[in-house]
Amino acid sequence: MLNRYFPACLLPFCLACNVATAAPKCPPNPVKLDFIELGIYFKSERGIAAGNGIDRDLVDELSKRSGCTFDAKMQARARSLVEIKAGRIDMMTATLSTPEREEYLWLFPYVRSHHIILLGPAAPATMQTLAQFQAASTLKFGAIRGFMHSAFYDPLITAWTQADRIKFYVDEAHLINALIKGEVAAVTSYQGAFQFYIDSKISPNTVRVVDWDSGNLQAVGNLALSKARFSQAEAHEWGMLIKAIQQDGTLLKIYRKYVDAHEAQNMLP
Repeated sequence: MLNRYFPACLLPFCLACNVATAAPKCPPNPVKLDFIELGIYFKSERGIAAGNGIDRDLVDELSKRSGCTFDAKMQARARSLVEIKAGRIDMMTATLSTPEREEYLWLFPYVRSHHIILLGPAAPATMQTLAQFQAASTLKFGAIRGFMHSAFYDPLITAWTQADRIKFYVDEAHLINALIKGEVAAVTSYQGAFQFYIDSKISPNTVRVVDWDSGNLQAVGNLALSKARFSQAEAHEWGMLIKAIQQDGTLLKIYRKYVDAHEAQNMLP
Protein backbone atom coordinates (compact mmCIF):
# COMPACT_ATOMS: atom_id res chain seq x y z
CA MET A 1 0.00 0.00 0.00
CA LEU A 2 1.38 3.39 -0.95
CA ASN A 3 1.58 5.91 1.86
CA ARG A 4 0.86 9.58 1.24
CA TYR A 5 4.56 10.34 0.83
CA PHE A 6 4.71 8.37 -2.43
CA PRO A 7 2.82 10.53 -4.95
CA ALA A 8 0.36 8.83 -7.26
CA CYS A 9 1.72 10.86 -10.15
CA LEU A 10 4.85 8.67 -10.08
CA LEU A 11 2.98 5.52 -11.11
CA PRO A 12 3.44 6.12 -14.86
CA PHE A 13 7.14 6.68 -14.15
CA CYS A 14 7.37 3.37 -12.28
CA LEU A 15 5.49 1.45 -14.95
CA ALA A 16 7.95 2.69 -17.54
CA CYS A 17 10.99 1.41 -15.65
CA ASN A 18 12.18 -0.89 -18.40
CA VAL A 19 12.10 1.68 -21.18
CA ALA A 20 15.54 2.55 -22.54
CA THR A 21 16.69 5.95 -21.33
CA ALA A 22 18.04 8.81 -23.38
CA ALA A 23 20.28 11.36 -21.74
CA PRO A 24 18.37 14.47 -20.68
CA LYS A 25 18.95 17.58 -22.75
CA CYS A 26 21.23 19.89 -20.81
CA PRO A 27 19.93 23.40 -20.13
CA PRO A 28 21.98 26.29 -21.54
CA ASN A 29 23.34 27.09 -18.08
CA PRO A 30 24.58 24.78 -15.30
CA VAL A 31 21.83 23.01 -13.39
CA LYS A 32 21.32 24.86 -10.10
CA LEU A 33 20.84 22.32 -7.31
CA ASP A 34 20.51 22.61 -3.54
CA PHE A 35 21.68 20.05 -1.00
CA ILE A 36 20.59 19.99 2.63
CA GLU A 37 23.00 19.29 5.48
CA LEU A 38 21.94 15.78 6.50
CA GLY A 39 24.73 13.51 7.72
CA ILE A 40 25.43 10.65 5.32
CA TYR A 41 23.26 12.30 2.66
CA PHE A 42 25.34 15.45 2.51
CA LYS A 43 28.07 16.60 4.86
CA SER A 44 29.38 20.11 4.37
CA GLU A 45 32.75 21.32 5.57
CA ARG A 46 32.32 24.34 7.81
CA GLY A 47 29.32 25.45 5.82
CA ILE A 48 31.10 25.33 2.47
CA ALA A 49 29.35 23.24 -0.20
CA ALA A 50 32.41 21.06 -0.72
CA GLY A 51 31.18 18.07 1.24
CA ASN A 52 30.26 14.55 0.32
CA GLY A 53 27.63 11.93 0.95
CA ILE A 54 24.92 9.93 -0.80
CA ASP A 55 23.34 12.96 -2.44
CA ARG A 56 26.70 14.26 -3.65
CA ASP A 57 27.47 10.89 -5.22
CA LEU A 58 24.05 10.71 -6.86
CA VAL A 59 24.44 14.18 -8.39
CA ASP A 60 27.93 13.32 -9.61
CA GLU A 61 26.48 10.23 -11.32
CA LEU A 62 23.67 12.27 -12.88
CA SER A 63 26.22 14.74 -14.19
CA LYS A 64 28.41 11.95 -15.58
CA ARG A 65 25.56 10.21 -17.40
CA SER A 66 23.79 13.31 -18.66
CA GLY A 67 26.88 15.31 -19.59
CA CYS A 68 25.30 18.31 -17.82
CA THR A 69 27.18 20.63 -15.49
CA PHE A 70 25.78 21.19 -12.01
CA ASP A 71 26.10 24.31 -9.88
CA ALA A 72 25.41 22.76 -6.47
CA LYS A 73 25.38 24.35 -3.04
CA MET A 74 24.10 23.66 0.46
CA GLN A 75 21.15 25.73 1.63
CA ALA A 76 18.57 25.65 4.41
CA ARG A 77 15.58 23.55 3.35
CA ALA A 78 13.00 26.30 3.95
CA ARG A 79 14.96 28.66 1.65
CA SER A 80 15.42 25.98 -1.03
CA LEU A 81 11.65 25.41 -1.18
CA VAL A 82 11.06 29.12 -1.78
CA GLU A 83 13.77 29.27 -4.44
CA ILE A 84 12.69 26.17 -6.37
CA LYS A 85 9.02 27.17 -6.35
CA ALA A 86 10.01 30.53 -7.85
CA GLY A 87 12.19 28.83 -10.47
CA ARG A 88 15.41 30.37 -9.19
CA ILE A 89 16.94 26.93 -8.66
CA ASP A 90 16.34 23.81 -10.74
CA MET A 91 16.62 20.83 -8.40
CA MET A 92 16.77 19.72 -4.77
CA THR A 93 17.82 16.45 -3.18
CA ALA A 94 16.27 14.57 -0.22
CA THR A 95 12.77 15.97 -0.76
CA LEU A 96 9.63 14.29 0.54
CA SER A 97 6.33 14.59 -1.28
CA THR A 98 3.33 16.50 0.00
CA PRO A 99 0.21 17.57 -1.95
CA GLU A 100 1.40 21.18 -1.82
CA ARG A 101 4.87 20.34 -3.13
CA GLU A 102 3.45 18.26 -5.97
CA GLU A 103 1.88 21.45 -7.31
CA TYR A 104 5.29 22.93 -8.15
CA LEU A 105 7.71 19.99 -8.15
CA TRP A 106 8.37 16.92 -10.25
CA LEU A 107 9.44 14.22 -7.77
CA PHE A 108 11.48 11.08 -8.48
CA PRO A 109 12.26 8.62 -5.66
CA TYR A 110 15.76 7.41 -4.92
CA VAL A 111 15.83 6.50 -1.22
CA ARG A 112 13.66 5.08 1.54
CA SER A 113 14.29 5.66 5.23
CA HIS A 114 12.71 5.22 8.64
CA HIS A 115 12.72 7.95 11.26
CA ILE A 116 13.89 7.20 14.78
CA ILE A 117 13.71 9.39 17.88
CA LEU A 118 16.70 10.77 19.75
CA LEU A 119 16.31 11.68 23.42
CA GLY A 120 18.84 14.13 24.83
CA PRO A 121 19.96 15.14 28.33
CA ALA A 122 16.87 17.33 28.80
CA ALA A 123 14.69 14.20 28.69
CA PRO A 124 14.32 12.34 32.03
CA ALA A 125 16.29 9.10 32.16
CA THR A 126 13.02 7.20 32.69
CA MET A 127 11.47 8.57 29.50
CA GLN A 128 11.12 6.06 26.68
CA THR A 129 7.69 6.30 25.11
CA LEU A 130 5.68 8.76 23.06
CA ALA A 131 3.00 8.80 25.76
CA GLN A 132 5.58 9.91 28.33
CA PHE A 133 6.75 12.72 26.09
CA GLN A 134 3.17 13.77 25.37
CA ALA A 135 2.49 13.99 29.11
CA ALA A 136 5.63 16.08 29.82
CA SER A 137 4.15 19.30 28.46
CA THR A 138 7.15 21.48 29.35
CA LEU A 139 9.58 19.48 27.20
CA LYS A 140 10.42 20.74 23.71
CA PHE A 141 10.82 18.81 20.47
CA GLY A 142 13.32 19.93 17.80
CA ALA A 143 12.69 19.93 14.05
CA ILE A 144 14.28 21.28 10.87
CA ARG A 145 12.39 24.21 9.38
CA GLY A 146 10.75 23.30 6.06
CA PHE A 147 11.52 19.59 6.57
CA MET A 148 8.93 16.83 6.22
CA HIS A 149 9.31 13.56 8.11
CA SER A 150 6.71 10.81 7.72
CA ALA A 151 2.98 10.21 7.85
CA PHE A 152 3.45 9.22 11.50
CA TYR A 153 5.54 12.13 12.76
CA ASP A 154 4.28 15.10 10.75
CA PRO A 155 0.82 15.25 12.43
CA LEU A 156 2.53 15.07 15.82
CA ILE A 157 4.91 17.89 14.93
CA THR A 158 1.99 19.98 13.69
CA ALA A 159 0.16 19.47 16.99
CA TRP A 160 3.28 20.22 19.03
CA THR A 161 3.86 23.38 16.99
CA GLN A 162 0.36 24.57 17.86
CA ALA A 163 1.06 23.77 21.52
CA ASP A 164 4.33 25.75 21.42
CA ARG A 165 6.41 22.63 22.04
CA ILE A 166 8.56 22.85 18.88
CA LYS A 167 11.85 24.64 18.29
CA PHE A 168 12.97 24.87 14.67
CA TYR A 169 16.54 24.75 13.33
CA VAL A 170 18.04 25.25 9.89
CA ASP A 171 19.64 21.81 9.43
CA GLU A 172 20.69 18.53 11.02
CA ALA A 173 23.92 19.90 12.44
CA HIS A 174 22.15 22.66 14.38
CA LEU A 175 19.35 20.27 15.40
CA ILE A 176 21.65 17.68 16.97
CA ASN A 177 23.73 20.39 18.65
CA ALA A 178 20.55 21.77 20.24
CA LEU A 179 19.64 18.29 21.48
CA ILE A 180 23.06 17.76 23.07
CA LYS A 181 22.95 21.21 24.71
CA GLY A 182 19.51 20.50 26.18
CA GLU A 183 17.61 23.17 24.23
CA VAL A 184 15.19 20.41 23.21
CA ALA A 185 14.48 17.05 24.82
CA ALA A 186 13.81 15.04 21.66
CA VAL A 187 14.23 15.15 17.89
CA THR A 188 13.61 12.80 15.00
CA SER A 189 16.39 11.74 12.66
CA TYR A 190 17.68 8.94 10.45
CA GLN A 191 20.18 6.24 11.29
CA GLY A 192 23.45 7.40 9.76
CA ALA A 193 22.44 11.04 9.70
CA PHE A 194 22.75 12.08 13.33
CA GLN A 195 25.94 10.15 14.24
CA PHE A 196 28.10 12.46 12.16
CA TYR A 197 27.27 15.38 14.47
CA ILE A 198 27.94 13.71 17.80
CA ASP A 199 31.51 14.25 18.95
CA SER A 200 33.34 11.14 20.15
CA LYS A 201 34.12 12.98 23.40
CA ILE A 202 30.42 13.10 24.31
CA SER A 203 29.20 10.33 26.60
CA PRO A 204 27.31 7.60 24.71
CA ASN A 205 24.48 7.98 27.25
CA THR A 206 23.95 11.63 26.34
CA VAL A 207 21.77 10.67 23.37
CA ARG A 208 19.40 7.69 23.50
CA VAL A 209 17.74 6.15 20.45
CA VAL A 210 14.12 4.99 20.64
CA ASP A 211 11.47 4.23 18.05
CA TRP A 212 7.95 5.55 18.57
CA ASP A 213 6.64 4.50 15.17
CA SER A 214 5.76 0.85 15.68
CA GLY A 215 4.21 0.75 12.20
CA ASN A 216 7.66 1.32 10.68
CA LEU A 217 6.32 3.85 8.16
CA GLN A 218 8.86 4.73 5.50
CA ALA A 219 9.68 8.17 4.18
CA VAL A 220 10.55 8.30 0.47
CA GLY A 221 13.24 10.81 -0.48
CA ASN A 222 13.03 12.28 -3.97
CA LEU A 223 15.08 14.27 -6.41
CA ALA A 224 12.87 17.33 -6.89
CA LEU A 225 12.74 19.31 -10.15
CA SER A 226 11.08 22.69 -10.46
CA LYS A 227 7.98 22.72 -12.66
CA ALA A 228 8.89 26.33 -13.42
CA ARG A 229 12.13 25.10 -15.01
CA PHE A 230 11.31 21.70 -16.55
CA SER A 231 8.44 20.47 -18.69
CA GLN A 232 6.92 17.09 -17.83
CA ALA A 233 8.79 15.47 -20.72
CA GLU A 234 12.11 17.00 -19.63
CA ALA A 235 11.57 15.95 -16.04
CA HIS A 236 10.65 12.43 -17.13
CA GLU A 237 14.07 12.04 -18.78
CA TRP A 238 15.80 12.88 -15.49
CA GLY A 239 13.53 10.49 -13.65
CA MET A 240 14.35 7.69 -16.06
CA LEU A 241 18.03 8.42 -15.57
CA ILE A 242 17.62 7.94 -11.83
CA LYS A 243 15.80 4.68 -12.49
CA ALA A 244 18.65 3.50 -14.71
CA ILE A 245 21.14 4.28 -11.93
CA GLN A 246 19.07 2.08 -9.63
CA GLN A 247 18.51 -0.75 -12.10
CA ASP A 248 22.17 -1.25 -12.97
CA GLY A 249 23.18 -1.45 -9.30
CA THR A 250 24.97 1.90 -9.09
CA LEU A 251 22.56 3.32 -6.52
CA LEU A 252 23.09 0.32 -4.24
CA LYS A 253 26.86 0.74 -4.58
CA ILE A 254 26.52 4.36 -3.50
CA TYR A 255 24.57 3.36 -0.39
CA ARG A 256 27.11 0.64 0.45
CA LYS A 257 29.77 3.33 0.81
CA TYR A 258 27.91 4.68 3.84
CA VAL A 259 25.87 1.83 5.40
CA ASP A 260 26.00 -1.96 5.67
CA ALA A 261 24.58 -4.29 3.02
CA HIS A 262 21.26 -4.91 4.79
CA GLU A 263 20.56 -1.23 5.39
CA ALA A 264 21.63 -0.35 1.83
CA GLN A 265 19.14 -2.82 0.38
CA ASN A 266 16.38 -1.39 2.58
CA MET A 267 17.13 2.11 1.31
CA LEU A 268 16.26 1.30 -2.29
CA PRO A 269 12.90 2.83 -3.27
